[in-house]
Amino acid sequence: MNGFSISPYAITFATAFVVSFAVVFWLLKKRGVPTNYIGYSMLLNLVLILYGAKLFSVITSGFQNSIFEAGFSSLGGAIGLLVGIFVFGKIYPEGSTSLWEAYVTVLPLLYGISKIGCYLVGCCHGISYEGPLAVVYDSDYMQGGPYFPVQLAESIGFLGIFVVGLLIYLRSNRRNLVPVIMILCATTKFSLDFLREEHLGKIVSVNQLVCIVFFFWGVITLIKNKNKIHAV
Repeated sequence: MNGFSISPYAITFATAFVVSFAVVFWLLKKRGVPTNYIGYSMLLNLVLILYGAKLFSVITSGFQNSIFEAGFSSLGGAIGLLVGIFVFGKIYPEGSTSLWEAYVTVLPLLYGISKIGCYLVGCCHGISYEGPLAVVYDSDYMQGGPYFPVQLAESIGFLGIFVVGLLIYLRSNRRNLVPVIMILCATTKFSLDFLREEHLGKIVSVNQLVCIVFFFWGVITLIKNKNKIHAV
């Protein structure tokens, strides 16, 4: 890792946005959303993802860091994205459903790629662990280990969720697409958070509390969708 002149985190972070937004563009064009609206939504969501990621870190640190000093929180970024989808859905109501389905489908892809950067530099590392795939860091970015490769596990898990979501998206019936992806993401993130070193000494982390909210949002939406079908 010492050979990197640019942090591998920055490279994977940028790659995550480029790849994910390219997929969003493809999905929204398939639904007939005008190119200019796609571009405007991407610009708004990019700003809110970055701002949400920073703001969440500031809040969870107890406001010990300024927004410029704080790191990026993946959950804060996810919240920022959801706010962006909601806001742009009000600006472009006829495409609101398409926006929700496309961006939520790509959310685990964005997260999965970005966590590869965390794995490379060692941030958000796992608990002490000496079994298979244990990772030891010896670079300018991180020293220590061996650790459980929780970031890699998150990448694999969330990229798998993206594949599942994409398969659902490409089907004609997308009614439960958004809640299913939210439930899968919340469950995966909640479970793997136990394997992060930051979780030691905690019963439930802030990340897990947010995951619980997302989980029940997904469950309630599924119930509402089911009731709508029965009402019809």
